[in-house]
Formats: sequence, structure tokens, C-alpha cells
Amino acid sequence: MRPNLLKRAQSSTNRQGPLSHLLHSRANSPHPQADTVSGLKAIEEETLPKYNADSFYPARLGEVLNDRYKVVLKLGFGMTATVWLAQDIRANAKAGQPTYVTVKINVNTLTNDFLSGRREIAERLQTANPNHPGYKHVRFMLDTFRIKSKHGEHLCIVYDVLREPIDLCMEKFPGRRFNSEKLRKLLPALLLGLDYMHSECRVVHTDLKADNIMMGLGDPSVLERFVQRELEHPSPRKMPDNHGRIIYTSCSDFGEAPSDAVIESAKITDIGLAQWGDVRNTKPIQSNAFMAPEVILQCGWSYPADIWNLGVMLWDLFENFGLFDGIDTRPGHYRPEQHLGLMISLLGPPPKEFLKRGAKTTSYFDAQGQLKNAECLSEDLTFESSISRLRGEEKELFIDFAKKMLKWVPEERWTAEQLLEHPYLTKEREYIPTPALSRTSTETFGSILPSRTGTPGPTSSPLSASLHLPKDVEKSASRNSPTESTDTSLENTTSVPSTYNTTTLPYQLKKRDTSLSESSKPPVPQSNKCSQELIDSILNRGKANANKAAETK
Repeated sequence: MRPNLLKRAQSSTNRQGPLSHLLHSRANSPHPQADTVSGLKAIEEETLPKYNADSFYPARLGEVLNDRYKVVLKLGFGMTATVWLAQDIRANAKAGQPTYVTVKINVNTLTNDFLSGRREIAERLQTANPNHPGYKHVRFMLDTFRIKSKHGEHLCIVYDVLREPIDLCMEKFPGRRFNSEKLRKLLPALLLGLDYMHSECRVVHTDLKADNIMMGLGDPSVLERFVQRELEHPSPRKMPDNHGRIIYTSCSDFGEAPSDAVIESAKITDIGLAQWGDVRNTKPIQSNAFMAPEVILQCGWSYPADIWNLGVMLWDLFENFGLFDGIDTRPGHYRPEQHLGLMISLLGPPPKEFLKRGAKTTSYFDAQGQLKNAECLSEDLTFESSISRLRGEEKELFIDFAKKMLKWVPEERWTAEQLLEHPYLTKEREYIPTPALSRTSTETFGSILPSRTGTPGPTSSPLSASLHLPKDVEKSASRNSPTESTDTSLENTTSVPSTYNTTTLPYQLKKRDTSLSESSKPPVPQSNKCSQELIDSILNRGKANANKAAETK
């Protein structure tokens, strides 16, 4: 897996890693003392590029923030924040039992312009339509406040407590990846969340990845056990540095592997880079490995960029390698032409009409639509070769499902609503265990790929959520079409699914009903008819085999 933006340590019951030789022995005591880490070793946020201790708030365990939230332990950290588990002491007084929340303490360098740009999006996500089935699959803030440190003011955002992100949850599964059965339980939650963001809120997430998806707690006692374990075995920490900050190590391991019900409760988190989808967007978004072709070529992007992002992410969840691991994502090493070469290997050459949209097309393609750097092309990457854990009908359905998301032309990708009806998710099948990952199963595809040592994204400052809007703030505004400046000839030649309203946006989404009925299933885009024929043949083949088996009995 790619290194996460939000770094996390394993639980205190399993901390025998690179830090173990730096820790002093814990004395036998009825009141356990935390191990201390050598001051010579950089840990946690200290390891971040351009780390500045003055930017981070010097939080301490036991500190009460805003006269309400008592800091219990550190959950993680990122480029612009540290994240803490806290006890809501006001809720404790009213309910007679501890209530825990997550508090994100941002650095003091976020600008007011950046924060103001987040407010309307955060308000829209929280209020657009609470009755939509995807509403419960997007994480919202509970409270916001500001605290002061010696070097400035820090915005704090309060959330409900969720389990580990799915990249850590996978560590508890056999093979450390989702099998096909568990993946089919996770994906509907993500698609419902995306459908809510896209169709109800008109918001593009722009940064979907495994560490931005978290699961619910399930059994409430999980949290109590988590807190008790930390009290009995406190996380190691470094003593105060010359800035007076104690650097605590993170703890975010909630124990046993999540149940199917917990997987189905997954939520999309971290909307700090989210953007409106109904405006003209051309600036860079997405981590390098997830970057959609319209983003690379600056064709203008909207909701389909999230769909591409999810399609690429499937391999991170299911296989031992990423779909585009052939590219080097390290800072200063990423080459867009190499990425485009792999896309051509996988999808075939891009349509010329699509290339005409790109402001940067001529940097990578010649006048005939051929990639200028032919050495970046490869015949090794195919959908068939990239799936090592599935066979037969299940593999065909999975590949067709992925192909609905991974298309050159954004308008030809299926929407989240349409993907919820794909047979990979809806077809009933007998339980067949997914083969475990092994070295031999991935050698052919994975051995030639460079190790993913980093997946840098755009140079924007992330923020998981923002301040509440005042009630009198206007909740909606008219916006220009993101493709108003597009050549009109492209509009006449591009096949657009009938779900979209082309009079306002090439990817305008209709409002989604709170339930899908057989009569209201989304239509199949014209561009996907050949794929639908594949699905029909698979389903018909299964029915024929079942009838044949019944006749022989």
C-alpha cells in the first residue's frame, strides 16, 4: 500500500517495531508509566517534510479543550493536523457515562481564504438531504472551535469516533486484503456516499483513497476496550522538546477484524480538498497514482474524476499491487507521459475528440493522437493480467465493473447510482472463497513494478472539514457549466449517457430517489452496450447451467 498521509502506529499490544530499541523498560507498577522515545529520533509529525513545531498545537493528554473535550490519546497525524480521541465531559455529566469524540487540531498556518472556501461545502454536505441513503456514509463534523497557542490560533473540528481507516482494517484480513465477498459489502457504502455527494450536494471529493475511508465502531464496547487498553499500556512518547511539545505516538488499532456489518457501515471522510462539481475545474487534484486522464490533460473535470479514482482504488483493496504501480509516484519522479502510456495499454488509444479538450494534450500527444514518448507504452498491462485472485464468471463481472469506471471519456463512465445496479454487486452467487494472495500469484504482474514509496497529491492544504455556516448563508448558488468553453464540435460527437442533462452540464446528475426499484434502474449508457451484452451472456450462461443441472437430477 502507498504510505498514508495520515500516519498511524499499531496498538500498544504490538509495538515491537523500529522504535523498540529506543524505548526504556517499563517498570512494574500498578500505575503504568509510558515508555519514552530517544530525543535523537524523529517520530510522527516530526518526520513530515517541512515540519515546523511552531505550527502544531502542543496538545497534552488530560488537557481539556474548549472547556469540554478532555484529551485521552493520539489517533494520528497529517501534514496539517494532529488527531485525538477525547472525552466529552459535558455529555458525560448529562448521560452518566463517558462519550468520546475525535478532535482534529489543525496547524495555525491555514489561511482564512482557504477556510472560507470549505464552509459552504461542509454545510451543504451536512444539510442537503438527510433522507438520502448515502447520507450515513459521509462523515460530518459535530462541532468546531478555536484554541490559541504561543504561535497562533488553531481551528479544531470535532467528529464522531470511527474505526481505523480501511487500509489498516485490511491488515486483519487473510492476505491483508479484502476478498471479493467483503469487497461487495464495502462498495455499496462507498457508492451510496458518492451518489449523495454528487447528486444531492454537487460536490466532488477529489481525494478518494484507502486512508480516507473509515468504518463504524459496531459494538460500542470496542471503544471502551480500546481506551482501557491505552490506560493500561500507555503509548510511548518523547519528552518535551525545546518548543515544549510532547510528541506522542499514535494508536488507532481497535482490535479484532471488522465484521460484515461494520464493513457495510463505511464512511467517506476527509472532505478538505472537496470542490464544487458544477463549475469549471482544471486545477490539479488527486494523488498521482489515482489521477484521471482529464486531470492530467487539463480537459476540465467534475464528478467522473471520483468514479475513476474509485475504479483505480479497487486494486489497492483487492490485489497486492496497485493498477498503475508501473509509475513512480515519488516527489519529483512522477511522469504523466508514463502514466498515460499505461492507460493506453489498459484502455486502448484515447478518442481524438477527447484529446481536443485538453490544454496539455500537445505536451504528450502528436497531431495524430499518438503518444509522443512511445517508450512509455507497454503491452504487459491488461485487465485480465491484473486480476490474480478471481476466476471464471466472478472475474469477468469484476473486470466489467471496473471497466464501467475506467474510461477515457468522463461522460462515458457510469455514475455511482448506475454502478450500484451492476451485477458484480447485485447478482446472487454461492459462496466461493477468494484465493489467498501469494508471491507466485503476483510475480508476473508485480515483480516489474517499482515500490510505491510515496503518492503525493496536489499542493493544496488538506482540511477534513470546516466551520459551520451561519443559518442565513445562502445554501446554493448558480454556477457556470464546467465545459462552457469547450468546443461545440465535441458536444456533437461525444456519447453522453441519458442520465445526464446535457443542456447544463456534460455530467449533470439527476436527483436520486431514496430507493431504487426495478422499474427505475438507471439506463445503460450507449457507450457501454457491448459491456452490457457481456453481462447478459454471463447471466444467461449461469441460468442455462442451472437448468441443465436440474434436468439431469
